[in-house]
Amino acid sequence: MPTFNSNSNGTKNNPTNNASKAGMPSNLPKSATVSSRPASKAGMPSNLPKTAPAAVKPAKKPLDEIVKEVIDGAWGAGADRKAKLEAAGYDYNMVQRAVNRVEGASVAELTAVVDQVIRGEFGNGADRKAKLEAAGFDYDKVQAAVNAKLAGKPIAPAGNRDDIAKAVIRGEYGNGADRKAKLEAAGYDYNAVQARVNELLK
Repeated sequence: MPTFNSNSNGTKNNPTNNASKAGMPSNLPKSATVSSRPASKAGMPSNLPKTAPAAVKPAKKPLDEIVKEVIDGAWGAGADRKAKLEAAGYDYNMVQRAVNRVEGASVAELTAVVDQVIRGEFGNGADRKAKLEAAGFDYDKVQAAVNAKLAGKPIAPAGNRDDIAKAVIRGEYGNGADRKAKLEAAGYDYNAVQARVNELLK
């Protein structure tokens, strides 16, 4: 039976009733307390670092689309092009090789491949064709350059008029009548190439 104590005004105190009237559950152990403080004040650290949302990188464009943009001048030229492509997450060398294949290999690249072919590094016949195409080269253009070199003719850039004009400016086709003869022997329209040379030198 519970014991009742009389208080000063003659009423009996029930400990259980007192706890309930104070807003405390009657069945809590004596050591239990209820905290109304926020979690950060109730023993949780308040200085946890906030996780910043991960930066979303723009999706890469297909290679053929990037090549078209490069050719159109959207990515600049030279070191500027390299820096911009790499900053955007692209493999500069891969993109530039694809550009060269579309525009036509530069003289330096074509010469290097021709030398490899002549050394036998790409095999012969169908094997050569398969290996060159697997490496991204135009077999017919490379083979034509190989034939030209073996015949003692200059290797012509297998690309557009700008490439040929730049090769002329570098002196690879000589001057005057010698230039005309070499360009025509390589299958180029001397007057068209010379006109572009003049434009670039302005």
